[in-house]
Amino acid sequence: MNDPDRRQFLQRTGRTTCAVALGGTGIVLGRRACSEDAWAIVPNKCVNIRLGVTGSEQVCDVCATDCVLPLSAVRAVNDHAECGRCCICPAYYDVRGPMGPDGLPAKKLCPRDAIVRTPIGEVDPYDPLNNFYEYTIDESKCNGCGRCVMECKDPAGLGSIRLEVRYDLCVCCNQCSIAQHCPEEAYCRIGPQPAPARTLEGGHV
Repeated sequence: MNDPDRRQFLQRTGRTTCAVALGGTGIVLGRRACSEDAWAIVPNKCVNIRLGVTGSEQVCDVCATDCVLPLSAVRAVNDHAECGRCCICPAYYDVRGPMGPDGLPAKKLCPRDAIVRTPIGEVDPYDPLNNFYEYTIDESKCNGCGRCVMECKDPAGLGSIRLEVRYDLCVCCNQCSIAQHCPEEAYCRIGPQPAPARTLEGGHV
């Protein structure tokens, strides 16, 4: 190997070594930052969660559309302790749409069909409104659009569904795209330690 070739080889090797070292440092720093602070949704700021705001036309879908992940780290969560288990759930059905022949709304509300409706006990086919159901969120489909959260509020709902950041999915970006575009500034950092991801009994699939 002549001198020019040797110099080029050493330069390329040096650049590669530095890049690997810096990359490793970046990963370590990224993990350290993620372990010290995290992003969270402030309920009384989020238009989808905040009481007093209703109607699908008011829904803000920034959490669903602006996350850097292919499927947002924000998910809907249903707290079964607060859920009314209604036959006609305004978060499950499009209650403003046409009715079907069975007396129930003909269309579902969730555009991704991410809410699973399971009957509790034996179903009475002659009195559908007397039946009760458990509603769970399929997190493999939910993208945090907030439509179910908006509809599960007084006066139609009980407010058992809300949006939460799943810390096992969030990559803790320093400049979170959701936070930058949230019109209510409801997506904020918390710290110094992230709150644990909440897994409510029966609330997830």
